[in-house]
Amino acid sequence: MKAWLAGLRARRSWKFMLVAVLTALLTWLFVKAGEVSPGSHDAYTQQLRLFQQYDAELNSRVVASYSGLVQNYDATAHYLARLRQSGEALAELPPWIESGARQQLAAEVRALVEAQQEKARDVDRFQRANAVLRNSMLYLPQAADALLARPVWPHYDAFEDFIRRLIGFGLTRTLDDPERARLRNELLRLRQARGTVDMQPVLVHAAIIMERGPEVGHLVERIVRAPTAGRHEKLTHGYLAAYQTAVADATYHRTLLYAIAMLLVGYALYALFRIERDRRALLLAHADLAERYEAQRRAEAELRLYGTVFTHAAEGMTITDGESRIVAVNPAFCAITGYTPAEVIGRTPAVLNSGRQDEAFYREMWRSLKETGQWQGEIWNRRKDGGIFPEWLSIAAVIDEQGESGHYIGVFTDISERKQSEARIHHLAHHDALTGLPNRLLLEDRIGQALLNSKRSQRQMGIIFIDLDRFKNINDTLGHAVGDDLLVQAAERGLRVLRETDTLCRQGGDEFVVVLPELENRQDAAHVCGKLLAALCQPYLLAGHELTVSGSAGIAIYPEDGETASELLRKADAAMYRAKEEGRNTFCYFSAEISTATLGELLLENDLFGALERGELLLHYQPKVDAASGEIVAAEALMRWHHRERGLISPEQFIPLAEENGLINAFGEWAIRAVCAQQRAWLDAGLLVVPVAVNISAHQFAQQDLPNMLAHALAEYGLPPQLLELELTESLLMRNSARAAAVLQTLRRMHVQVAIDDFGTGYSSLSYLRQFPVQSLKIDRSFVCQIGEHGEPVRLASAIIAMAHELDLTVIAEGVENEIQARYLAEHGCDQFQGYLYGRPQTAAAFGALLAERQLVSA
Repeated sequence: MKAWLAGLRARRSWKFMLVAVLTALLTWLFVKAGEVSPGSHDAYTQQLRLFQQYDAELNSRVVASYSGLVQNYDATAHYLARLRQSGEALAELPPWIESGARQQLAAEVRALVEAQQEKARDVDRFQRANAVLRNSMLYLPQAADALLARPVWPHYDAFEDFIRRLIGFGLTRTLDDPERARLRNELLRLRQARGTVDMQPVLVHAAIIMERGPEVGHLVERIVRAPTAGRHEKLTHGYLAAYQTAVADATYHRTLLYAIAMLLVGYALYALFRIERDRRALLLAHADLAERYEAQRRAEAELRLYGTVFTHAAEGMTITDGESRIVAVNPAFCAITGYTPAEVIGRTPAVLNSGRQDEAFYREMWRSLKETGQWQGEIWNRRKDGGIFPEWLSIAAVIDEQGESGHYIGVFTDISERKQSEARIHHLAHHDALTGLPNRLLLEDRIGQALLNSKRSQRQMGIIFIDLDRFKNINDTLGHAVGDDLLVQAAERGLRVLRETDTLCRQGGDEFVVVLPELENRQDAAHVCGKLLAALCQPYLLAGHELTVSGSAGIAIYPEDGETASELLRKADAAMYRAKEEGRNTFCYFSAEISTATLGELLLENDLFGALERGELLLHYQPKVDAASGEIVAAEALMRWHHRERGLISPEQFIPLAEENGLINAFGEWAIRAVCAQQRAWLDAGLLVVPVAVNISAHQFAQQDLPNMLAHALAEYGLPPQLLELELTESLLMRNSARAAAVLQTLRRMHVQVAIDDFGTGYSSLSYLRQFPVQSLKIDRSFVCQIGEHGEPVRLASAIIAMAHELDLTVIAEGVENEIQARYLAEHGCDQFQGYLYGRPQTAAAFGALLAERQLVSA
C-alpha cells in the first residue's frame, strides 16, 4: 500500500513538473511568436519615409533660396526641425530586432544623424552668406545706374564694362577662374584710380559679390550632395533585412507553438474522455446509492406521515384486528366519543352502538366488507355520556400476505352540524328569509297538494293574491328597514286570521298569496279575504309613527278560474289589479272581463314596439284661429297610431303605454322631426305656412337634451325656429323648476316659442309663472266645456285670461265647440281658439289644402 501511494505521489510529481515545463515553454513561444509588432514596424518605416521626405524638401528649399525664388528661410528652418525630430525617432529601434542587427542599425542611425547635423551646419552657413550676397546683388545695379546717370563725372568706359561683366558673374556664377581673376584685377585697378571716390560704395558691393558668389555656390552644391540620402538608404536596407529576419523567427516560433498546442489539445481530449468515463461510472454508483437512500427516506417519511395523520386527523379513526377487537384509536376518536384509549382497546366497536340500526343493517355492512373490502355510509352512534350523534363512517379491510382480512380501519366524521345546516338550508330554500313564510317554491308545492285534495274531495280551492297599497311610499320615505318591519307585522296578522290548513306565502316584495284548500263555497274565500284586509288595515307602529296601510286582493277559484297553479296565480293577480283600480282596500273575484281587458292592453303594448319602424305613426294637424278675424294663425300636431288591424287608435290609449315602457322619447323626437320635414315641404311648395306646436312629454323633457335635438332638426331641414312651437304642461315644469327655467331660457335664445298646455289643472304656484320665459297659455278644455252654465269654471277661464294678459302672454282656448263658448271667450279677451268649431285634427294633405286656400283668399 505504501509503495502504491509512493508511486502515486511520484506520478503526480512527474505530471506537475511536466505541466510546469510545458507552461514555461508555451509562454516563451508565445512571447517569441508575438514579438514582431505590425504597429511598431509601420511606425518605424513611416519615420524612415518622413526623414527621406524632409531631407528632399530641405534640398529643394535651399536651391529655391539660392535661385531667388524664396525670400525667407522659414520653410528651411521647419524642415531642419522635422529632420532633427525624425532622427531622434529613428534612434529608438523596435524591441524585436536582434542584438547584432540592433548594434549595426544603431551605428547607421548615428551616422545618418551626424551627416544630417553636418548638413544643418552647411545650411546655416549658406543662409548667412546668401543673405549678404543677396543684399549686394540688389544694391549694385541700383547704385551703378545712379552713378552713371550723373551729368558730370569722370567717365571711365572700363567701369561701365566692369559693372556689366560683374552683374553677369553674379547672376550666373558659372564663369571659369581666368574670368574671375580678370574681374578681380579690374576691381583693384578701379579702386586705385584717381577720381573714383564716388565709385567706392559700388566697388565695395562688387568686392562682396566677387567673394561671396563662389562661396554660396559651393555651399549649395555641398548641401545637395550631402551623404544623408546614402546613409538613409543604407539604414533602410539594413532595417528591412532585420525585419525579415525577425518575421521569419516569429513564424518559426508560431509553428512550434501551434504544434505543441495541438499536442496539448489531443492530450486534453484524451483526459476529458477518461474523466467522462469515470464520471459516468460515478454517476451510476451515485444514482444507485441515491435511489436506495430515497427509498429508505420515503419509507420513513410515509411512516411518519401515517403516524401524523392518524394522530392529528380531525376524523375519528379506529383499527381493529380480524376478530373486530379495537387495537388502536386516535385522539379525534376520543374527542368525539368521550372514551379514552384504555376504555375501548380490546373491546369491539359495539360499545358505540346506539340501537337505531337493526341487525339487518349490520349484516349488510359485513357482507359488503367481505365482498368488496370496504363500506361507507351514515350511522348513528352513542357517546360515552349517552348522547346520540350521526356520523359518516368509512371502513376498509387491510389484506395480509395470505389474502385474508387481517385488520379493519374505520374513519368517521361527526356530521351533526352538517345535518343542522342541511335543515337550515332546506328551510331557507322553501321559506322567505324575512317573514319566515313559505316562498314561491313551497307555494307551488302547497298549491299542487291543495289541487290534488280538491280533486279527490271534489271541492273548491281558492287563491287570494294580496298586495299592500302604496308600500313603495313607505320604503322611499321611511327606509327599507321600516318597510321590512311592516312586512313582518303584516305576515303575523295574516297568520293569526287564517286556519292551520291554510297557507300564507310571500310571493315577493309586498305581495302575499293565500292558499285556501277544500272550500265549501265561493263566499268562504270572500269571508277570509275580508278578515285579512281588515287585519291588514289596522294601524302599525313603525319607527315611532302610527301608520295605516291597506291592501288590495284578488280571488281566483278552482276549478272555475283554472286548474293549474300558474293559471290560478295569474288570474288572482289580474283580479288584484282590478281591485286597485276600483279604489284599493278591497277585493275582486276574477272575471272574464278582467282577463279580456288585461290581455288587450298587453297585446296593444306589444304591438306598440316596432310601430315607429313599421311607419304606423302619423301626425294630424288641428288649426288654431285668431279670435277676432277667424283666420288660421297656427296649428297643433297631434300624434295618431294607425294599427295594422285595429285602424286609428286614440292617443289616450297608446301615449300612457309609451310613457311607461320608455318609447315616448323616440316618439317625441320623431314627431319634432316629422313636423320640421312637413313644414319644409310646405315651404318648398310655396305655401304660406303657420307655426306648428308639438306636445313634449315629461319623460322626454327630463331625459333628452331638448335644445340640442331641436337645433339639429331645424338645421337639417333649414327651418326658421319661429315656425316651431312646443307645448309643455305646468306639472312638467314644476317637477324641476330650476332645470325647466334653464331649458326655457335656451329655447328663448333659439327663438323657439313655448306654450303652457292644460293650464289650471296642475298644482303649481302662480309665483313661478313669472320665472318661466313662455309666450302663451292654453286654457284646458275642462274649463271651456263648462262655459254656458254660469258656474265656477266660467269665472276661472276669465281669470286665467286676465292674468295672462297682465303677464303679456297670449291666451289660447282649446276645446271650443260652439258659438256660445267662442263669444264668451272673445268678450273676455281670449286671443286664439282651437276646437271642433274651427276644424278637427286632419291629415297633412288636408291641412296643406287649408293653407293653400288661405293663401288664395289673402292674395
